[in-house]
Amino acid sequence: MKILNAIKGRLIRHKKLLDSYADENNIFIYQMGKVGSTTLESSIKNAIHVHAFYNRNYTCPVRLKGLAKFGLKHVIYRAEQEILALLLREVFKRRKNTKIVTLVRNPMARNISMFFHDIDAYLFLAHTNCLNTRKMALATRNQNLDLLSDVFNQDFDHQYPLKWFDEEFKPMTGIDIYDTEFNKEAGCSIINKNKIEVMCLRTDKIKDCVGELSDFVGCDIELSLDNQADSKWYADIYREFKDNYKSPIKIQNKIKNSQFYTHFFSE
Repeated sequence: MKILNAIKGRLIRHKKLLDSYADENNIFIYQMGKVGSTTLESSIKNAIHVHAFYNRNYTCPVRLKGLAKFGLKHVIYRAEQEILALLLREVFKRRKNTKIVTLVRNPMARNISMFFHDIDAYLFLAHTNCLNTRKMALATRNQNLDLLSDVFNQDFDHQYPLKWFDEEFKPMTGIDIYDTEFNKEAGCSIINKNKIEVMCLRTDKIKDCVGELSDFVGCDIELSLDNQADSKWYADIYREFKDNYKSPIKIQNKIKNSQFYTHFFSE
C-alpha cells in the first residue's frame, strides 16, 4: 500500500507539471542555469522555470545520476526521468502560442557560479572519476589550496554555456538564436518565429530592460534579488575563489572565440 501511494503521489505531481506546461497563460523562463533566472521567476507570477528539456543537457550530470538513486532503483528512476522529459517536450511543442524569456550571462562568471552551486557533486566527481573527466580519480588525501581550481579546470564543463543554444534551445524551439542580431547596447532582443515569442536578455543589463520585459510578459515587473551567492553557505569561499582564480589561457580563448561570446558580448 505504501508503494502504491508513493506511485500515485508521483503521478499526481507529474500530471500537475504537465498541465502547467500546457497552460498557454504561463510564460517560460527557459535558459541555462545560474544566469539570474530565479530572480525573474520570483517576479513573474505565471512563470515556469526550465533549464533543460533534454536530460543530456542537465546542468550537472553527476547530480542527475544521483537523483536517480542506485542499483535497481536507478534503472526505474532513470526511466521515469526520460519518460517525463519526453512528455514535457511533447506538451511544450503542442502549444499554439508560447512566450519565452531567456537570459545570458558572461560565460566565465556563470561557470564559476554554477560550479559552486554544485560544488559537492564536482568534488565527488573528481575524487571518484565516475564520468571519466580525468585520467585517474583524485586522491582523497589531496586537499591542498589548489584543489578547487584543479577540479574546476578539469571536471567542470566550461563549454556548456557556449553550446546550450545549439544543443538545447534550438532543437526544442526550432529557433537559431544566432540568426537574429542581438542588441548589445540595449542588452535585449525579441524574436518571433514558429508561434514562439522569445525575449533574450543579458543579465548585466536586466535592470535597464525592466520596461521592455514588463511589456513582453504583460505585467509590471519588480525585480527581487533571489538566489544570490552572498547568501549561500559558501559565500566566503566563492568570493575568495572569484578574486584569486586564474583561468587557463586555453579556456579563455575557447570562450572569447566562441559564437556565443561574440554574439552577445564582444564588440
